[in-house]
Amino acid sequence: MVSAALIDRTYRPSADGFSLEPTASALYTAFAHLRPSEEVAHCPHCVPAEELALAAGPVAALSPALASKLVRKAGTTWGDADDLRRLTPRLLTLAADHRLEVSRTLLWTKLRAAGWTAWPTAERDAVGRFLLAEFTRLLRNPTRPAHAAHRWLSDVSAGIDDLSGFLTVWHDSIGALPEPPVQEAAVAHLVELLTTSPLRPDLPATVADAFPHNPLAGPQVTRFLCGPGVDLDLRRAATELADTPKARRVNVAVERLRRFRAAVERGA
Repeated sequence: MVSAALIDRTYRPSADGFSLEPTASALYTAFAHLRPSEEVAHCPHCVPAEELALAAGPVAALSPALASKLVRKAGTTWGDADDLRRLTPRLLTLAADHRLEVSRTLLWTKLRAAGWTAWPTAERDAVGRFLLAEFTRLLRNPTRPAHAAHRWLSDVSAGIDDLSGFLTVWHDSIGALPEPPVQEAAVAHLVELLTTSPLRPDLPATVADAFPHNPLAGPQVTRFLCGPGVDLDLRRAATELADTPKARRVNVAVERLRRFRAAVERGA
């Protein structure tokens, strides 16, 4: 699980110099004790001997192409839960760099099937801290079609039930403490959720359409959107951006959030 208890509260208000390296290094360290299986169940036609040997080699050296193939084959024609578990640091860091050739949804579906929430605490926490750092980095960069906070959350919810840590990071990022570039980027991701996702402001149940991979995700996002801080911070952003090209979209988001909250309150 990825709860708010794992968040690094070190005050870093600026977008400059934010790096995944510390949490990536800790992630590899947490899994370094794992050794490849002596015999890996596999289909020799799907995963030939040379690929099997590469998969048993240093995890950090695994190529993006082979890593992606092993995710697709995991649990069917290659390996078991322990084999996938050993590769987790490489899979997560490749996904964070957009170098994994399978969807994040598929990766997390496979990790859920591998029972990652029952792994040792040190491993689970290292995964959680890396993901929180990745999400923080995402929020500090402009939105793009494949680079939006709500889509990332939807993808990882395929394997993660507790999204509270990510939603806390989002709340903190749109607040009053971070520098304006950090605030504006995080607000832009919120605007994206409110204006371009399947969420319809007068029908709160449609939050499930924006987060279709896990029925537990929608209610958590609803509570996030209905909290007093999100409304206040979005309105503040609208005031601060009033004389910029972003003003119109932010004001549309403010109105859609108002309607969403009203619909939730009346039980629509």
